[in-house]
Amino acid sequence: MRDSRGALGEVIDSIVSLGCVVSGAHLERSVLGTWVSIESGAVVTDTVVFERSQIGEGAIVRRAILDKGVVVSPGATVGVDREADLARGFTVTQSGITVVGKGILVE
Repeated sequence: MRDSRGALGEVIDSIVSLGCVVSGAHLERSVLGTWVSIESGAVVTDTVVFERSQIGEGAIVRRAILDKGVVVSPGATVGVDREADLARGFTVTQSGITVVGKGILVE
């Protein structure tokens, strides 16, 4: 989908459920549950996003699992800096997957 500025969204090797909006964002090797929104300029790779989560404009999410209702603020990152993720209280597996619990706001 194109965003309001005409930027084209990309969905590559991913599964997108009912009601999702990927507006001008890049989604690759990921799974989106129902009613997930990903805003313009966001990059989501190798990630599972559960229902009703939101990923803000320009955010970067890599190798992560986002539980229901997670909100990633515009420009925020998940799975980019292991130490920062641990400092915010997220679980990071030995293989480097960051897990964000239900309803968390990521700033």
